[in-house]
Amino acid sequence: MNISVFIFFLLLLQAACWWMGKRSAKGVKTQNDYYLGGGSVPFFPLTATFLATQVGGGLILGSAEEAKTVGWWVLLYPLGQVLGLIVLGCGIGRRLSGFKVSTVAQIFEVVYGSQILKKAASLLSIVSLFMILIGQVLASKRFLLSLGVDDAWIFILFWGILIAYTSMGGMKAVIATDLIQAFFLIAIFLFAFAVAYFGGTAPEAIQSASLDMPTEKFCGWLLLPFLFTFIEQDMGQRCFAASSPKTLAKASIGAGLFAFLVALIPIYFGMRGGSGGGSVLMSAVSLSTGPAIAALVGCGVIAAILSTANSLINAIGSNLSEDFFASKSSMPKIKALSALIGIGAIFASYAFSSIVGVLMLSYELSIACLFVPLMAALFAKKRRTFEPAAASMLFGAAGFFLFRQIDFPIPKEMVEILLSAIGFAIGAYVQNRQKITTRIRS
Repeated sequence: MNISVFIFFLLLLQAACWWMGKRSAKGVKTQNDYYLGGGSVPFFPLTATFLATQVGGGLILGSAEEAKTVGWWVLLYPLGQVLGLIVLGCGIGRRLSGFKVSTVAQIFEVVYGSQILKKAASLLSIVSLFMILIGQVLASKRFLLSLGVDDAWIFILFWGILIAYTSMGGMKAVIATDLIQAFFLIAIFLFAFAVAYFGGTAPEAIQSASLDMPTEKFCGWLLLPFLFTFIEQDMGQRCFAASSPKTLAKASIGAGLFAFLVALIPIYFGMRGGSGGGSVLMSAVSLSTGPAIAALVGCGVIAAILSTANSLINAIGSNLSEDFFASKSSMPKIKALSALIGIGAIFASYAFSSIVGVLMLSYELSIACLFVPLMAALFAKKRRTFEPAAASMLFGAAGFFLFRQIDFPIPKEMVEILLSAIGFAIGAYVQNRQKITTRIRS
């Protein structure tokens, strides 16, 4: 890979994002502008930001790595996120946006009438999103090292630029830069695929797909990303920011289809294989297309990581500002909070050597505790009291910690969700009994 081309285009891409972020910051006047883009984001920018948020470095690099081992079964890896976006557009997103709130956690207060539940849900969201953000920092660091870029100043520079434009413009800056990064990623990946398919030199033949589905990875690949789409704050923000329910539906479904098509390209390169250590994707691209195109693909991977990271920073900030600060904060304080989140993730990344297991645990804990009560809130025909949601969250958390110690013949994630549903049913029963007792006494 041509390191000079890689560094030049990486810094050029970040410079363009910084310029767009600075421009976007001029239109940010209120907290609603900063976290929800003013609540009037149109179709094309909304599609781009949905796509850029979901297609991160983990999806691209992970798909290529797994494709070399399991063949076409790796399609399950991006399919969870893709199906999540499509189902979000088919109705879940409209129900989320119908609450007219700023965070997903606030739905718990609206439906269940409890600030305690809102803050508990928000805290779980913050922990999950921050761990994912750390994962993006760590992924970028390892990716640069695998390319032979071991200059710490390059790493600090491009993350510093990201933190600067994200903190300056909030959601408007995130959406503006997502347009640049999504376009760059799609264009470069399609170009690399065309060169490799029609004129490149294949390093190896396409790997034959395994006949046996890797069932032990089914939940981790498909179920958890699918369910997490409905409860994560960064997806909720985009639903709240859409200009209309119709725009939200079209943008989410369109982004899901685009995400699947984009994910096919790293899978294709992963199945072609490569040689040597480091990234399977970059090895295959370099041998199939040449060092200059490989450098551009490397920039595309970094763009995917950064487009996910800026969304996470903004989402974590919205949880902290909207759910834990009683009064509206001034704009300088809000911007400083975003900057501190990004800087904190960089420092925290040095405490981890392997983030994948921790990320899956953070997904799993949030889903076990929040998925059932949130879905019940979205489809509830009337307001409920504290008991059903609290019992659901407690049963889900108990299942999560219990199955850290006990092996189970079926995927533990499904059992945890079932326990959460049982807890909700018990809480609803207690709630109804209390109502009957109150009526009799009155």
